[in-house]
Amino acid sequence: MQAVTRIAALAALALMAGCSSPTPCNTVRDCAAGERCANKQCQSIGSSPGALGDSCNTDQDCGAGLGCNPLAIGFPQGYCTANCATASCTAGVCTALSSGSSVCTVSCAADADCRQGYVCCPTASNTCLPPGACTPAACTRPVAASALPSAQVVSLGTRKVGDAVTFDVPPSTGSITILHQARIAGLQIAANGQTFDNSAVPQSLIKPDGTEAYHDPSGVASSADGGTDPSGLFAMFGGGQPSTAAFTIPNTTASLNAGLPAGTWKFVVNDYANECAGGGCDDGGTNADTYDVSVLLRPLPAGNNLDVNFYIVGTVNDNSGQPFTAASAANDPSAKRMVQTFTSIYNAASIHVRTVTFYDVSGAAQAEFGTNVSADASGPCDLLDQMFTLSGAHPANTINLFLVQSIRQSASGTQGGTVVGVDGSIPGPTTLSGTVHSGAAVSLADLFAGPAFCQAGMDLGSCGADRVAYIAAHETGHFLGMFHTTEMEGADFDPLTDTPRCPCIPCASASDQPKCGTSQATGQALVTAQRCATTSCGGGDNLMFWLLDDAVSLGKLSAMQSQVMRLNPAVQP
Repeated sequence: MQAVTRIAALAALALMAGCSSPTPCNTVRDCAAGERCANKQCQSIGSSPGALGDSCNTDQDCGAGLGCNPLAIGFPQGYCTANCATASCTAGVCTALSSGSSVCTVSCAADADCRQGYVCCPTASNTCLPPGACTPAACTRPVAASALPSAQVVSLGTRKVGDAVTFDVPPSTGSITILHQARIAGLQIAANGQTFDNSAVPQSLIKPDGTEAYHDPSGVASSADGGTDPSGLFAMFGGGQPSTAAFTIPNTTASLNAGLPAGTWKFVVNDYANECAGGGCDDGGTNADTYDVSVLLRPLPAGNNLDVNFYIVGTVNDNSGQPFTAASAANDPSAKRMVQTFTSIYNAASIHVRTVTFYDVSGAAQAEFGTNVSADASGPCDLLDQMFTLSGAHPANTINLFLVQSIRQSASGTQGGTVVGVDGSIPGPTTLSGTVHSGAAVSLADLFAGPAFCQAGMDLGSCGADRVAYIAAHETGHFLGMFHTTEMEGADFDPLTDTPRCPCIPCASASDQPKCGTSQATGQALVTAQRCATTSCGGGDNLMFWLLDDAVSLGKLSAMQSQVMRLNPAVQP
């Protein structure tokens, strides 16, 4: 009798569960992320043809004339829409995404009008979009194609963070470059009271033998001089690569010595927002960001030819008082001297500057970028990175250098000096043109300073063209994967064992030595080129030292620095 009663009770519970009432709703915001609000009730996908903006899994879940933009390309729980390039959008608003595509979206007045997981984006004509697609109105984040032959490009398609992907590395491969290009991804994350650009980086990169080549975040061993020693890592990632990210290996002594094993590699698509989704951050965490993912394969032997484009963005007059243009650059003595000095610096690293081309930009671009780019505002939607998208007008496997009149920086960030060059990222998205990191900014303020005809030999103190050439060469080094040999606080060093270091504890001035170890928090410069030009405190004369000093800087490059640069796909056979 007791058993019968228990069975009857379980049956009653099952009956109650099967007859639960639908959740009532006034707007789609009242329903779960994957549900729709129809006839004042939350309904599951497939219960009726989806209207514009409704959730979906496949095109069949959407009404006539609509298709499904799925989670796989950054729309949580799918989004019934139409491609504005091929279809009409009478029921909504055509919205241009920062990656370049244009889709039909739902109008809204507030977040409450949009589904859960979506926001009413004021910069996109008040339409419902995923948060990662709601960028400033003037922001573009193009997805570009590599200029390499197709045999050297492994296209992995649009992938969501957390996806594990594989690629094959053939024998005699000199380098690999993993590229993330944002389809839909947030711009920033917040952690420990600070805001960081949402860099994209493989979370775990596994070699064919199953050992880990890189994991993010990555720990760096401390060294006896009070700094860090990343040379033993198989790969080093420097950060600062939101929206468009390149990760080139080898870039450390360990990977240069070991080489790249042939076979099947794998990694997890990832960005900082994805890492934040696991906790530990104040804001910005999400596992919905999506990227166009590819891998570039650079076969051996290492290359030695480099092609360079100079974009004249700043409005200046040459020594004759005429506007400096691409047409005048070919015969201008200062421009020719700049190219000559730039070429000589790289010749010493066995890299031949094969072609140099000057380009003009539009008057509107000159007005927008010529004097306004800021070293402090370096996010993908800021002027600096938006300027780099101009390189899309001339797609090729080149280094793109943008000559601006000046680079602004806040007084708190100058460390007593002037910023004369800023790179898009380290390394740059090599072989891609038109992305938010496809170049570097170089101040041409000194190009026509000093004598019109400089003397033989590099003279940074008197010859302005030599100074601009040195800055351009330094920023090119960053694009090709070079880090500063020593950072300004004397605690962070590049990952190569044959470059001299200048640690703060023995090398800073007597007044600055007590500050060693605290400078990372203050952003204060503690080691200078003068201090780092001795036998025990070296590197001040290296091209990749953090500071340019007319009396010390010589543009030296080590054998390993040359090797890393020559294995970059931008340096061609």
